[in-house]
Amino acid sequence: MGLFLIGVGSIFVQYLWHAYTRAAKMDDWVEVPCEIVMMDVDDKQLNQRGMPKYVFQVAYTYEFEEKTYTGTRLKRLPTEVSDPRKLKNHIEDYAVGTKTICHLDPDAPETVVLKKDSKAALYTIWFPCLFIVGGAGMIVSALFRKNA
Repeated sequence: MGLFLIGVGSIFVQYLWHAYTRAAKMDDWVEVPCEIVMMDVDDKQLNQRGMPKYVFQVAYTYEFEEKTYTGTRLKRLPTEVSDPRKLKNHIEDYAVGTKTICHLDPDAPETVVLKKDSKAALYTIWFPCLFIVGGAGMIVSALFRKNA
């Protein structure tokens, strides 16, 4: 059981650490001005329960090193919700014609987002570490019982 807890805890620690490092790399990305040229909410798709899923779609243009690009990502992952009211702020913030800032990878200028990933994964990494410590404690406890 101790090895199982260590294994499960390690998987989650690795996942959270990867999410944090991916977000931390975005700190090195360049901020460039951009303009929203298209904004829409797609409600034609269904979620796993057959209910409508609302997908926020946006397109914006930006320039980097004298080239013009078009970006389509609000965040790294698609913005999908089951309640369209949750998109209210996005709809207001990214109306067509809005000038804002986008963040792009200088090594791949076509990789761009309007919002960087959160580094919150680092703040929660302690929880799966408890499983690792607990599993190790179970193993150490079992070893001392056998030797006593």
